Amino acid sequence: MAKTKVQLERVQVEGIEQFHLDLLTNEESDYLLFYPADIRVNQDATIVKAINENGEIVEEFEIVDDKFRRMFIHQKPTDMDTLYVSLFGEATSDNYYYTFDLQRLSFEKVELDYFSSNVGVQNLEHYGEEVLFDTAVSHKTSEQNIDSDTFSVSLSNATTEQSFETEPDFVPKSAPLLGFQERIIYGLSGRFNQEGHYENAGIGIVDMAKENVTYEDFQLGGQDLYPLYADDDYAYILSEEGTLFVYDREFRYHATYPFHHLPHQDMYYFEGEGTVFLEENKALYLVQSEEDGVTLGLLTFGENPTFQALEKDYIQKDAIYEILYYDHVVNEIYLREKGADAHLLIIDNGTFDVKAKIPIEDHHLLDFVLKVERNE
Repeated sequence: MAKTKVQLERVQVEGIEQFHLDLLTNEESDYLLFYPADIRVNQDATIVKAINENGEIVEEFEIVDDKFRRMFIHQKPTDMDTLYVSLFGEATSDNYYYTFDLQRLSFEKVELDYFSSNVGVQNLEHYGEEVLFDTAVSHKTSEQNIDSDTFSVSLSNATTEQSFETEPDFVPKSAPLLGFQERIIYGLSGRFNQEGHYENAGIGIVDMAKENVTYEDFQLGGQDLYPLYADDDYAYILSEEGTLFVYDREFRYHATYPFHHLPHQDMYYFEGEGTVFLEENKALYLVQSEEDGVTLGLLTFGENPTFQALEKDYIQKDAIYEILYYDHVVNEIYLREKGADAHLLIIDNGTFDVKAKIPIEDHHLLDFVLKVERNE
């Protein structure tokens, strides 16, 4: 567990956008650990703990900001300096998100002022040139339009300020939105009908200009599908059994099998925290089986994607791993590890070896890590 060297008095900061590294006064500060406000655990302010490389707390800050709370980080390989930050933990529908700039080292609130009412930023995971997200309620009605056991929300393009209301019961799951060939691809949140059959699994392909949507399930008979990534040439859709479907620019697709050489995995997709891109066609990626635990590897994209497992002895069979993000400025990747104890793993991007394994407290509340010493 992280330990405090001496009894510390927290320095109070008004507003997350006012927090900067020049507030630090202790030369032993190596990393900042961000524990955002969470009313579910009676924490009304964001706590930032400055630690040394041994995990000892040397400074603490309390950021008072009623607009900022638990954060989920998303990063695009086409703009590695920008971290997209969506918020969770409270039943609110706020029309804003945040960014964190790895060069300026500061947060910025981004207002979404093109809606007539509060819709909420539900999921900000996206790939493509434009900023995409899905909402908590419909942008047309400001409600989820619940009718019997069906409901609808919206997809929105913050760059073009266009939105699309999903059809009843064809709502997005928590997976990336892909901007590809002037369309948005999203994963459908399947459901069990009254007869006990799983239905409405697959993907939706939305044409914002024409305001229509088509659906695809690759004839998999109810398997969940997860949009994974898109670049200029291809869009990638992963099935729950590990088949990776690749769309080309003409929306023709073919099936690929990047995990075929592995034993069968129980999880080929980790919601939100199993992927981090290191460059435009390569990601650090997690899969997991009950028998062997987590496998950490490199997923390389292209017409025929491949997966190369990294044989690293620091991966424990019975531990849970979550990728936070990749700080390309200092060439470090940050993973939370929860085994018998909780640790922050600092991974070198060149060798993928552990540079440091730091004990942490309240690991489930730790959302962000920042190295203090930056590369020039």
